[in-house]
Amino acid sequence: MNRVATKPAVLSLAISAALAGLSWQASAEQAQSSAIESKTSVQPEQQAAAKNDKDVEVIQVSGIRSSIKESLFQKQNATSVVDLVVSDDIGKFPDENLAEALQRIPGITITRNGGEGQNILVRGLGGGYNITTLNGRKLASEYAGRDFNFDTIASELVSVLRVYKSPEAQLPEGGIGAVIDIETRKPLDMDGTTISASAKGIYESRTEDTHPHASFIYGQKNEDDTFGGLFSAVYSKKTLRADTYSASGFFDEDEGWGVDSAGVPVDTNENGVIDTGETYASKIPSYMYFANAQDVRERLGATLALQWRPTDQLDINFDSLYSRYNTDGNRYQIGFVNYDETHTPGTPLFSDATFDDMDRVIKMRQTGDNTMVELLNISTPRKTDTYQLGLNTKYQYNEQWSFTVDAAYSEAKDQNAGDNRFIVARGFVDAIDIDYSSGNKLPDVVISPGLTADQDYGAHYSYNSGTGVTDKISDLKLLSTYLPEDGLITKVDAGLTYVNQQKGQNQFASANPSQFSRGGFYLTRDGYAFDNSTVFQKGEFELFRIPADVFVPANFDNFLDGENSLSPSPWPSFDYDKLLAYYRGINAEAADKSIVAVQDRAGSYEVEEAVSTAFVQVTMEPELFGLSSMLNLGLRGSKTDVTSSGFGYDLAKVELDAGGLPTNNDWRQVLPVSYDDSYNNILPSLNFKLNLTDELLVRFSAAQVLSRPSLYYLRSWAAPNFTVREQGLPTLAMGNPGVKPEEANQADLTLEWYYGESSALSGGVFVKDIKSFVTEGKFAANVAGTDYLVTTSVNGEYGAKVEGYEMAWQQSLQELLPEPFNGLGFQLNYTYVDSSYDDPDLKAKNLPFQGMSKNSYNAVVYYEQYGVQARLAYNWRSKFVTNPEDWGGASWIASYGQLDASVSYDIMHGLTVFAEASNLSNSRYWGYVKREDQVNYLERFGTQLAVGVRGSF
Repeated sequence: MNRVATKPAVLSLAISAALAGLSWQASAEQAQSSAIESKTSVQPEQQAAAKNDKDVEVIQVSGIRSSIKESLFQKQNATSVVDLVVSDDIGKFPDENLAEALQRIPGITITRNGGEGQNILVRGLGGGYNITTLNGRKLASEYAGRDFNFDTIASELVSVLRVYKSPEAQLPEGGIGAVIDIETRKPLDMDGTTISASAKGIYESRTEDTHPHASFIYGQKNEDDTFGGLFSAVYSKKTLRADTYSASGFFDEDEGWGVDSAGVPVDTNENGVIDTGETYASKIPSYMYFANAQDVRERLGATLALQWRPTDQLDINFDSLYSRYNTDGNRYQIGFVNYDETHTPGTPLFSDATFDDMDRVIKMRQTGDNTMVELLNISTPRKTDTYQLGLNTKYQYNEQWSFTVDAAYSEAKDQNAGDNRFIVARGFVDAIDIDYSSGNKLPDVVISPGLTADQDYGAHYSYNSGTGVTDKISDLKLLSTYLPEDGLITKVDAGLTYVNQQKGQNQFASANPSQFSRGGFYLTRDGYAFDNSTVFQKGEFELFRIPADVFVPANFDNFLDGENSLSPSPWPSFDYDKLLAYYRGINAEAADKSIVAVQDRAGSYEVEEAVSTAFVQVTMEPELFGLSSMLNLGLRGSKTDVTSSGFGYDLAKVELDAGGLPTNNDWRQVLPVSYDDSYNNILPSLNFKLNLTDELLVRFSAAQVLSRPSLYYLRSWAAPNFTVREQGLPTLAMGNPGVKPEEANQADLTLEWYYGESSALSGGVFVKDIKSFVTEGKFAANVAGTDYLVTTSVNGEYGAKVEGYEMAWQQSLQELLPEPFNGLGFQLNYTYVDSSYDDPDLKAKNLPFQGMSKNSYNAVVYYEQYGVQARLAYNWRSKFVTNPEDWGGASWIASYGQLDASVSYDIMHGLTVFAEASNLSNSRYWGYVKREDQVNYLERFGTQLAVGVRGSF
């Protein structure tokens, strides 16, 4: 043991560094190969120690039951707390969407975009609290923050999704929530030549469109299993429609009346004006919007893997992934205001009010010349490309020592140079009737007359924006594994890693989106000459009349189908290019300078993080009270160098007069700026497993973990304000590249019973004690010679605790029921998670973490027999907070459940027909502010049906 303890880890790493040149020396190692040709020469303890969650041999999986069996096998043999989703077959994942596949795992909930899964939360933690890797390497993301969009990668390209809920020293740091590894296949794991292809048509119930989805996989290896290649490709296109209602501004009875209180003015004495005291609490919100979203989503993906194993000692792998995912994000919306908006000229007359038993207005009518409905065209396109290239060389030096060199480069882009649109035109109607007395989830809303493409609309607001994102990651690893011949220690893993991530965003925005509002008011103010021949007057509004050919008739019907309430008749949209041409006809210079998006330097920056890490983890397999066990102790130390680059004012040139105002303007020149900082972390980890029987084990894990701060907190921009003073000082809002990560202590305790093939019962408790959050801090400081009250990101005083438990039961009925029922099986899991803040102010509000559901469960019933595979899956999560400081109280998304199904039949060997359905329950996705009857969001996104054929040769 002493010999092992004193053997320098640095020696093993130095040997690792030389491995890049060893591939051509394969013949020189033949003398050693005979010593390791037979695995029987290795002691059983050493073989067991060598099997961790990455080293366990992957079984060729085919079928639902086999995929469950493989996932349980890998979970049981894992070092730490791990859950997995394994593909049912080559190119066949349980769900089309990776996020929706991950939500089947205990403790994982998802966010949705148009009904499809996009991001995940692990035990209530999302955003930057999770790390996503591809084949163990950090994967670039086109997301502007640290989160990962799982809708960018097609499921057909993936073999295994592995979620590490407790850390090991060899895993990348940065995830208080979890590390999610996306694994692709290796060519030499395949059974000879492999050809697989599938094609299906996807029908969307609301658009009634059918679009294609196809995949292809080809793998080949030579007869002696020394070289192989595997290529896969997938293409899909579909249109998703979502009908939504949204609202804001509810009266909060606990706050009472104040400056920001929401209420509606109603002419209850019928004298034709709103008198003092005629503003009332209302169930009807201050703002109401109806929207029809039609999003065309197109995905192209491919992988290529090459594997060369010239000897039993040397294994060289090249793997690559490419994904392109484009969406147009079109949204056609109308909205109106239900109170006297101070910045809008005029107000309609509100009358005919009805009150409920809480004295809230639940029914009223808008009339008069100022009765206005806004017509909005909104689009948020995504043009994303993601790829990764990786090379891995593993060399088995002898029975005890193996070394690995791994290098990867990943890049992701979201190309957006101001392509987002938020365009508003104003139309006028005779009346708007709103009735919440019918008992439906939504109010009855009747607009008279309904909006059409033929009526007059006035120009109001044209905001173009967008943020282009580029993420580049270089990932290098030098790893070694040592298996002692005897002694308590059975395995030592050590390594050096270096990850350099450069993530930049380039923000664009219109300089003055209101330039053509109010019939030329702003054009006159800014000194532009213009043609006012199309200006018209309506009530107290003066607006440019938009030409009729700009507008397009409504292209949808059956709006909010499934709701019993009355909704407005379908409304038109408009052609943005024609609208911009109209603006240019009024004044081209004003249109190009004010409406066309230009770079916003305040939101354009790049953050580079260079993380150098050394780790060692030791595995011991002592026998305790006659029971076999495994103890893994790890230590991971890292140094993070942060460089934040972008733009900023030349604050050193600020000169103030006696009143504290600048006497000069040359400080306003925006210049490139850059700031550097660094920090160090030491993260210990412990994973212990005790086998009570061959089938029953108890597992305990504890570790210190961290999550790095949001990139926004690290931005370089600093904005002074000399007119608004606090504590007698001008203010300065700025980023802080020196802010440190959030740190936490965490622990897991699980009991796992693997009592049959494809069957297991497990339960566990967990706790995460977050020491402090990155928050906003204010303090006086001298910056470049001037005293300011600085607002910036700081490591706060208070943290929080997350704790809960998980239970899972997977049962195959193959041995319990007679034919044909023995093909049945089920999967059930339930998670409870709760959070509590240390901050007394936040604790007093008694709200959970944003996005955290206290309860969630999954229920899957499957059948596999006689060539039939069928699966019925229901996923449910309880309500969660979306905004703790919304207008009128905290806003919530209500509990949501969704039923999905799939069925397939093997017509003959290698040929299968199948059908799939998503959201068979046509579930309503909705939210509210404080009270469930104050609905602020409701979405209907319909059902998707697919029929296809799959062949394997």
